[in-house]
Amino acid sequence: MKSAEAVGKIVAIVVSWNGGDETVAALASLVEQDAGVTRDGDARQLQVVAADNHSSDDSVARIRAGVPEADVLELGDNLGYGPAANRAMAAYPADAYVICNQDAVYQPGFIAALADALEGDPRAGAATAQVRLAGRFVRVAEDGLRPGERVLVGHDGARWRDARDGEAGEELLNSTGNQVTKSGNGLDRGWLQPVGTEFPAAVFGLHGGAAMLRAAAVEPLGGFDEGYFMYYEDTDLSWRLRKAGWRVAYAAGAVSVHAHAGSSGTESANFVRWNRRNRLRCALRNGPIDMKLRALVRTGGASAKAALRSARAARATATAPAAAETPGRDLASEHLVLDFTSLPPQLGGVGRYLEGLATGLAELDAAGQRVARTYLVKPEHVEHFRALDDAASIEAVPAWVGKRGLRFVWEQTHLPRAVRALGGTALLSPHYTFPLSARGIRRLVTVHDATFFSDPEAHSSLKRWFFTEWIKRGVRADVQLIAPSAATAAEVARYAGEPRREIVVAHHGVNLDVFHRPSEAELAEFRAEHGVERWVAFLGTIEPRKRVGELIDAHAALPDAPPLLISGQRGWDADAAAKLDAAKADASSRIRELGYLPLEQLRVLLGGADAFVYASIAEGFGLPVLEAMASGAPVITTKLSALPEVGGDAVKYCEPTAASIATALGDLLADAPVRAALSAAGAERAATFTWRRCASIHLAALAR
Repeated sequence: MKSAEAVGKIVAIVVSWNGGDETVAALASLVEQDAGVTRDGDARQLQVVAADNHSSDDSVARIRAGVPEADVLELGDNLGYGPAANRAMAAYPADAYVICNQDAVYQPGFIAALADALEGDPRAGAATAQVRLAGRFVRVAEDGLRPGERVLVGHDGARWRDARDGEAGEELLNSTGNQVTKSGNGLDRGWLQPVGTEFPAAVFGLHGGAAMLRAAAVEPLGGFDEGYFMYYEDTDLSWRLRKAGWRVAYAAGAVSVHAHAGSSGTESANFVRWNRRNRLRCALRNGPIDMKLRALVRTGGASAKAALRSARAARATATAPAAAETPGRDLASEHLVLDFTSLPPQLGGVGRYLEGLATGLAELDAAGQRVARTYLVKPEHVEHFRALDDAASIEAVPAWVGKRGLRFVWEQTHLPRAVRALGGTALLSPHYTFPLSARGIRRLVTVHDATFFSDPEAHSSLKRWFFTEWIKRGVRADVQLIAPSAATAAEVARYAGEPRREIVVAHHGVNLDVFHRPSEAELAEFRAEHGVERWVAFLGTIEPRKRVGELIDAHAALPDAPPLLISGQRGWDADAAAKLDAAKADASSRIRELGYLPLEQLRVLLGGADAFVYASIAEGFGLPVLEAMASGAPVITTKLSALPEVGGDAVKYCEPTAASIATALGDLLADAPVRAALSAAGAERAATFTWRRCASIHLAALAR
């Protein structure tokens, strides 16, 4: 007697439409499958069916000639993916159904592995396969792309291109099942991860082009919802299976090789239209209330922005002169409003940029290059910026703007009205985000780096998603982007696309009133306070891309090195945090974590060090390197991203590994003449980076 969960009769369904030889290859790979045996020892039966959505080419004839073992179910119209699968399931009774894409080839053992997964878990209503991408891939490197090359972007922001002739490349995953974000967006688990990456057997949902459905689970649900036509029908069915008490199992041994978006293309109008519509439909039908709200906001916002872009493009085409160059604007007629509300309470990082910019604008004003300007700041920063630029107007925003999450709401709703009320003609948004709608106001937006794309693992997932989205918006929008380095400008264009206007590069400056060689008295006070005579220094947020953990390991490999003093707030570098915690618990440790130091102590930390080490793998500019050079520190850094633009030939370079850092640091500590030469060269080079010049470039961007 057959057990209740046995999978004895299987029907494999390939939904086809104008697939030609591609569909023939998919069917051929299925009819050759050995379906294996049930848990009762009986041989499984396999029937292969092409459910053809009224192909307008000769696909049906090719199928019949090329794969006579397969049945063809000819449908009278193009019903869509889910409806075609439903018709085939109704026409061919079975214990389980395998739903397959026409643009894939199914590896030996595919059917048996899926059936074994269903039999192995009686509560599994479906088993989803390991879907691999056809071809081999190479991660996009600094040399960029050749014209016409395809680029695939992972959930982590990593970009991959097809391997070229002579390149080995890697095999990548397409899917190990379906996941759903908080806004209802369906994602392929494992997308662009290397083949061989392991994933749990439990997964939210099934991949609709390579999954086995248990008839007893899906038939009471009516199969696929036929309102989807294509896309999200698998996510919807996964939701409904779960609500009915069924699970979805991942069968890693069932391998499909898929030509991603071969039927419709991810940039096609069909894909965009159906994907957006069905994502919202699925979330509203199945998701919890918070998901429904997020999905409505996301889809409504995307539709509104698409319509706005189309309208702007139409107006620009209708009104633009045939061939004219826009003249530079007269700054005397401008009123620049600078939104400084993104500043954290402790003015590090972006705060130093805004302080420097204000100082530079004040210097230009004193030299006769004036522009009317107003700073919008949080109440606690009013006096600080008034002291930096007393010729500017300073306006405090409501206190509630400083509450978590509310600044962004204020920026999108209240900020444009505030700019108009002040008589502003232009707005500088200095930290990636900007008002999406700002009628009559020209917008300048600072993008500090592109590491959210180039080094996604260095950021938390939320931060990565948020800032990559805003960089892409900045590229698409009618704004003037400003970057602190040529490397950042190039990376933004490479990863997010060419912006509507050429990105302006404005190198940061350094405040020489603050960052200069410390006095002997300052050094003596610092040594007494921290109990050190000599030291190696690091300054910056402790996050993965700064390679603080590698620096600690490098320092440990040099037992004669002076103590390592680390200043900066902790970010999300778990490795570095664990090493710092261990050092704190060890009374004999030569590692000192100083936390956030007052500004006046930073030049002493930097300028008094035998070496300042900043082995970052990605920087939008590298202000700590510039400040260390200005303070007279011999600097060790990397040649990655913008850092060579800052260091030039006045620093010592290393790779961002513990071994390379240790070699560079050991050599520098052992060579006093080299330290002195780097100290002098660094100070000389740093003096060429001024905030006045940075501010002048901002005003030139405004005049454009």
